[in-house]
Amino acid sequence: MTNLLAMTIVSFRIIENYTLEITFKDGTVQVINFEPVIGKGWMAPLKQLDYFNQVILNDGGNLEWPEGQDFNPEALYNWSEFEQAYIDDMKNY
Repeated sequence: MTNLLAMTIVSFRIIENYTLEITFKDGTVQVINFEPVIGKGWMAPLKQLDYFNQVILNDGGNLEWPEGQDFNPEALYNWSEFEQAYIDDMKNY
C-alpha cells in the first residue's frame, strides 16, 4: 500500500477540456481526462465546462468543486486502477 501522505496533491493545472495534470507530494504526476466519469448523479454539474474549471486545491490536499464534488486522492493517484470503477458507477444513474 502506498503511503497516503504521498497521495496529497500539491498542484494541478487544466491542460484541456475536462483534463487535469495533477502533481502529488511524492512527485508523481497524473494526467486525467475526467469526461468519461462525470455528467450523472452528483457529478452532473461537472459536465458544464465553466463549472468543471472552478476546481480548486483544498486545504486537505485534494481537488474540490464548489458544490463539494471531489475524487478520492488514492483513486487519482492510481487512476489506471480506479477509472473503470468510476465509469461503471456512472452507468448506475
